[in-house]
Amino acid sequence: MNLPDQLTPVPGADGLFLWAPDGAGRWGYANCLWIVSGSEAAVVDTPYDGRLTEAMIAAARPRLGDRTVRTVVNTHANGDHTFGNHLFPGAEIVATRAASDHLHHEPTPQQMHALVQESPPDTPLGRYLREHFGVFDFTSARLTEPTLTFSGRYAFTVGDKEVELHEVGPAHHAGDLVARVGDVVCTGDVFFHGDHPPHWAGPLQNIIEACELVLGFNPRVVIPGHGPRTDRAGLEEHLVYLRTVQREIRLRFEAGMTAEKAMEDLTQRDFYPHLGMPERLMIVTALEYSHLRGDSSPPGVLDLAGRAAAWVYQ
Repeated sequence: MNLPDQLTPVPGADGLFLWAPDGAGRWGYANCLWIVSGSEAAVVDTPYDGRLTEAMIAAARPRLGDRTVRTVVNTHANGDHTFGNHLFPGAEIVATRAASDHLHHEPTPQQMHALVQESPPDTPLGRYLREHFGVFDFTSARLTEPTLTFSGRYAFTVGDKEVELHEVGPAHHAGDLVARVGDVVCTGDVFFHGDHPPHWAGPLQNIIEACELVLGFNPRVVIPGHGPRTDRAGLEEHLVYLRTVQREIRLRFEAGMTAEKAMEDLTQRDFYPHLGMPERLMIVTALEYSHLRGDSSPPGVLDLAGRAAAWVYQ
């Protein structure tokens, strides 16, 4: 895949730049927001492995000059937003307390490497992991924990810019946050733009409320965790999608369908055919079923991923 060799200025926002690999139809290529002001710099989220992170840092050098990154923000604990933290030595790494607490329940880079390389290739999950995650070099990634955690709201400055962090999890993940810089909001993975989203915590109502909070900021620019940047209208359109998914899953749950049957029924109805990666809808459906049943804990990442892979190769 061709990675961006330069940062893209965020329109109308002096000092804000986006590193945005084309992740359409793919896992693991997250957007990263750079904030450069005065003699300081910060970055929101880091890529999935060392190669990607080094490419991003190289792309940023013309904008950075002699500055060093003093603050790294992780919007949540997934590796495609955190595994490059170690390439910012000395930086304060900021995350929610809930995200930090959940970090050790996530697959580490070493575990991801083993899952991709050692999972039986003749099983749906093993085949899916190789096809979608085999491009990443997890041996070059490293688990680097936050050095500063918070609950609720936290603010810091980068030069003359104030960065507001608002906790919105559990939603996509256990400890999501969104980052606001003026009228630009970086949503992390509570918002995917262009593909069906996967969600690992939920319920969907929490994700809906997180997106509603972002709309309440009256943003001019919205930067999703994955997919092209957009505006308020783009996020409003995604909220319609989320509410539709929530309603349709509940209807099938109340009709007594299994999660797999609900997924089959939805996809046979040409459900949002313009969105890529429809197997992720299996993840969301299985997770939402767990919440609707009142399960004490949601299914784990590998369980959910395995069900998506089974749907792909059925």
